[in-house]
Amino acid sequence: MELDRVKKLIELMNDAGLIHLEIDDKQGHIVLERNITSAVAENVAPAVQSDPEVTAEEKTITAPFVGTFYSSEQPDKAPLIKPGDKVEKGQSIAIIEAMKMMNEVKSDKDGVIDKILVSNGDTVEYDQPLFTLK
Repeated sequence: MELDRVKKLIELMNDAGLIHLEIDDKQGHIVLERNITSAVAENVAPAVQSDPEVTAEEKTITAPFVGTFYSSEQPDKAPLIKPGDKVEKGQSIAIIEAMKMMNEVKSDKDGVIDKILVSNGDTVEYDQPLFTLK
């Protein structure tokens, strides 16, 4: 099965809010499952006020790849950062789940978090702004 097809199925699954998807066709058999705890946390987590318009003067931290954004390492833990927190280059600031792998998002610059532009559980695209820095 081609990687592009798998990525499209993951996007379809995330967009539809599915926790289980199984396909069996001529190209093969695939089963995709989301962590049910993550799906529940996504529905219960408070929404983060976001402002998607970013001016040129603001520094941004963008998504290094496509996946599901999480503000903490576990659903029951505090967010890794919040507005007003100082971050340093290389500091872990979020998690992006891609193909059942939890990947750390690290700050690529120093600064103070001004805004969080996405909510916990949102699907993010490559190079999508996640945070603005002061």
